[in-house]
Amino acid sequence: MSADDVRSFVAVELPEDARFRVRAVIERLRDLVASPDIKWVASANIHLTLKFLGQVPSDRLEEVQRRLTHACVATPYLRFEVHTLGGFPSVESPRVIWAGLSGDIDPVSELARRIDTTLAELGFSRENRPFTPHLTLARVRQEASGRTRSAIGTAIKQCNHVTGIEFEANGISLMRSQLTPRGAVYDRMALIPFTPSSRRD
Repeated sequence: MSADDVRSFVAVELPEDARFRVRAVIERLRDLVASPDIKWVASANIHLTLKFLGQVPSDRLEEVQRRLTHACVATPYLRFEVHTLGGFPSVESPRVIWAGLSGDIDPVSELARRIDTTLAELGFSRENRPFTPHLTLARVRQEASGRTRSAIGTAIKQCNHVTGIEFEANGISLMRSQLTPRGAVYDRMALIPFTPSSRRD
C-alpha cells in the first residue's frame, strides 16, 4: 500500500429522503438497546454495496471507472423497498445489523456479477460469497456481551415490520472511504449512470 492508494468501493447511493427514513429505523433500534458496543452507521453513509475494492492505486481509478461504465450498459433504473431487518451471522447473535431489500433484486444481482467479472480482469479478487443486497445499519463490536447481542436481536424482531421506505437507483457510484477516529467518511469519486432509454415507466 502506498500513500497514493485510495480505499474504494462500488455502491448504490440512497436519496436523502430514503436515508432519513432508514435513520428513523436506526433510532428505534437504538432507543431499545443503548450500548457503546453497537456502532451505528451515520445516515450519510447508508448505501447498498455492490463491491468492495480495498486499496486501489490512484492511477488505476480511471480504468476502474471505465470498466464500471461498460458494466452499466443497458442497465435499467432499479427500484427497491426496505422490507425486513436481520443480522449476520444470525439475528440471535449479530455482528452486523442490516436492512433487507425487495424489488429489482435479480437485475441488481446481475449487475453486481458483471462488476465482479469485469474488475476481476483488472486483478481484483472475485467475490467468494453470494451477493445479498442489504443496507448495513450497525456493527456489533466483538467484545459485546451475550446480553447485548441478545437484546439487539430481540429489538430487531420487534422492529422488523418496515414499510414505506422505497427508492430508485439511476446509477452506481465509485466511492472513496477514509477511516478517521470518528468513523468512516465516504465521498463519491464518480457517478456512473444507467442507460436512460431503458428506464421502465
